[in-house]
Formats: sequence, structure tokens, C-alpha cells
Amino acid sequence: MTGTGLWMPAVDIYETKDAVCVRAELPGVDKNAVSVGVKDGVLRLQGERKFDKEVKEEDYHRIERSYGMFHRSFTLPSSVDPEKIIARMKDGVLEIDLPKKEQAKPRQIKISA
Repeated sequence: MTGTGLWMPAVDIYETKDAVCVRAELPGVDKNAVSVGVKDGVLRLQGERKFDKEVKEEDYHRIERSYGMFHRSFTLPSSVDPEKIIARMKDGVLEIDLPKKEQAKPRQIKISA
């Protein structure tokens, strides 16, 4: 009867005209226990939800919540600017906004003599 070990938070990913947005459900996880990083075009989320030590495990009747380490990875589209990623924790949800790169705007080229 244990809910400890590796677990996988639920994640939604959607796209707007300006950004790709990731939302991960992390209720009960302290923001200082979460790490967000980008390497080689891959967004990595990892962290830990700690088990409540105030109650002994043998005193539980049921343990349904998951505890322990989690890790999620997502390949980023080439349109995302990895230098401008913003992450925040709000109401138990990790919100990551991945702004898109500025698109090359069409321009008229003057022909010189």
C-alpha cells in the first residue's frame, strides 16, 4: 500500500499565434522542488512530490495520491525561442510559455547601382 515511486503528472500542450504553452498538474509540489530546462531542443520537467511524514504509512487506510520523483520531456518545435521561455507555478499548475521566434518580415530590397 504505497503511492511512492516514479509518477507522471498530467500535461496539456497547446499553441497560440505567439507561443506554445505547456500546463502540468503538480498539486502538492513545492515550486522549489521542480526543475524546468531546455537542452538540444527538448523541454525537460522534473521534480519530486514528497510523502507527508506527519502520518505513518502504516496508519493509512488508503493511499491513492502519487509521491516521489517525476520526469517529463517534450521535443520543442523549431518555431520556439528557447531563450525566452517563462515558467511559473499557479494554483498547483506549472505554466510554461514558450514564445515563438520573430518571423522574418518581408521587406523590399533596394537595388543599388
